[in-house]
Amino acid sequence: MLATTFPASACINEFGTNNQGEYIKPIGYAGQHLKPALVTPTDKNALIEWSGHVVEGVRKAPSFFNLINLSAVLIRFGKLPEAVTLLKFIEQKYPGKYQTASNIGTAYELMGRNEEALEWISEGMRRNPDDHFGTEWLHALILKAKLGKFPAPAPGRSILNLDFGKEAMPKRPALLSVGNRGQQLSLFDLGVALRYQLGERIHFVDAPDPLVAGMLLDWANLELLAGSVESADVLYDAAIRYGSKEAPMISKRKAQVARVLSRPKSKRMVKDGECELCKFPKPQS
Repeated sequence: MLATTFPASACINEFGTNNQGEYIKPIGYAGQHLKPALVTPTDKNALIEWSGHVVEGVRKAPSFFNLINLSAVLIRFGKLPEAVTLLKFIEQKYPGKYQTASNIGTAYELMGRNEEALEWISEGMRRNPDDHFGTEWLHALILKAKLGKFPAPAPGRSILNLDFGKEAMPKRPALLSVGNRGQQLSLFDLGVALRYQLGERIHFVDAPDPLVAGMLLDWANLELLAGSVESADVLYDAAIRYGSKEAPMISKRKAQVARVLSRPKSKRMVKDGECELCKFPKPQS
């Protein structure tokens, strides 16, 4: 309910370039068009019309859908205690809904109550492992990192502890994360999780933030390795803005992006399925 439009961009036709100089069709916004979504909005005016429709809908029919939308309005406007109060009412009136658990978890995290946030995000995953395109494992991981509930990653890595190597071209990590059901994720699954979860998080978390910086760097490395180099370029910049300490490595990899883009492009258009980050996620349950 609180998601931005990052992954839901099937109507957008954009082209990018992979690290071989071939044309690809990225998932959603790419390159410079991705840039505005990497900045925390400060103007709430864009939310006013939407919130008015939501309030009107609740007045006409206090249904589960309308009440959940109202909780999203309260969270977007920073009315967090009020949102939790409403969501607890929704949980009593419409028990067991995964959307309620997810929104309570988000509100609690924004209030700094990370232990309770983790409990509710985990409950939302239990109720529906496919919520948020199956990416809530990353939300839970962020909360565990805040709470110090797993070992610190290796130096220079994010909470995902992915090893992309030290060369100009990132290498494929030997070990990837596991998803909501404990399954081993693919590069595509990991890319969707970073795109979706960072899309939500950046809406609320302004720079600098070391957790966000590390994940932006991971996403950039994934794009350079298996997606759009144009996207990698703007994501490396965003990682620096959010406080990444890996400036020398980022400089090396941005130079690799420049080398790819300076070469004549191949006339070949990569087919669906050949680009590991260029598929679309399954619809949510």
